[in-house]
Amino acid sequence: MSVAIEVFDSRRNQLGEGPTATGPGNNIVQWCDIYGQFVRSRNLITGEIGEYQTDEAVGFQIPRSKGGEILGTANGPVLRDIDGQITKLSSRQDADGHPDKHKLRWNDAKVSPDGYLFLGSMAYENQSNEGAFYRLSKDGTKLKRLFGDVGISNGMDWSNDLTRMYYIDTLTLKVEVFDYHYGEISNRRTLVQIEEGMGFPDGMCADADDNIWVAFWMGSAVRCFDGNTGKQLAEIKLPVQKVTSCCFAGEKLDKLIITSAVGNHGESMDLDEYPKAGFIFIANPGVSGKKTTTFGA
Repeated sequence: MSVAIEVFDSRRNQLGEGPTATGPGNNIVQWCDIYGQFVRSRNLITGEIGEYQTDEAVGFQIPRSKGGEILGTANGPVLRDIDGQITKLSSRQDADGHPDKHKLRWNDAKVSPDGYLFLGSMAYENQSNEGAFYRLSKDGTKLKRLFGDVGISNGMDWSNDLTRMYYIDTLTLKVEVFDYHYGEISNRRTLVQIEEGMGFPDGMCADADDNIWVAFWMGSAVRCFDGNTGKQLAEIKLPVQKVTSCCFAGEKLDKLIITSAVGNHGESMDLDEYPKAGFIFIANPGVSGKKTTTFGA
C-alpha cells in the first residue's frame, strides 16, 4: 500500500512527540517539542498556528476537557490553565516514596477512554531499567507507580472494548499488551517482537478496527499491526529517520498526524540528508481512528 505523505507543519522540532487532535471536528492538532520546550498547534482546516514555551523539557501534552493542558514537564506533571497558570500535581517522589536516583523525565502519556492518565518515565541518558510506569487518578490527585524496570516508556492505547491495553517500552524492542479492567492492568505479554532493521518502536495509536499504528525511531516509518495477532498489515515510509508518534485527526478521523525529531538533547544531524527532520507530517492511511481522550481535571 502506497500512502501519500505531506508536510503538515514545518516548524522544526528537536524532539517532536505526543500529538493530539481535539476541538471541533478533531481539527486542533497539538504536539510537544520535548527538548525545544515548546507546545505547538495547528488547525487542520484553517492552518492557524500557536505555540508556547515551558520551563522544563516537556514529555507530553494532553488537552483538558475544561481547557488548557496537562503537561509532562520533567519534574511534573502539572496542569496548565488557558491563561497559562500552572498547578503542580503529585510527583514521582510522592508516588515512589523517594527522589529519583538519577536524572529522569516524563516521556509519553495518554488518557484511557475511561479517564485515567497513564504516563511513564525514562532516564535522560537512556539507561535501561531506570524508568517506571504510573497511573494518575481521574481528578489528578493521586499518582500511583504501577511497575518499574522501564527503559524508555513510550506509546500506549486501548482496544475498543477496553479489555486490552497496548504498551511500548522502546528498549525491549516489543509491543506488549496487558489485560485492562477499570484502570488496572495485568497479564503482561508480547504482541509484536520487533525484527532487526525495523528501528525502535516509539509512540503509537490505535484505529477503529483495533489495529495499532507504531512510529519507528531510526526506522523512517509508521507500521500498522493487527491488535489481536501482532501481524504487520501496512507500512508508511517517511522522509525522515527519527519518527516518534502519531494520532488520528479530522472530522472523519481519517488523517494520520505523524511527529518526528532532529534527535535527543543536544543532538544535531545532517539536514542535507534529511532536510525535513523534526517536521510534522500528515497522511491518509485509508482507515479511521479514534478520538483523543481529554483529561478531566
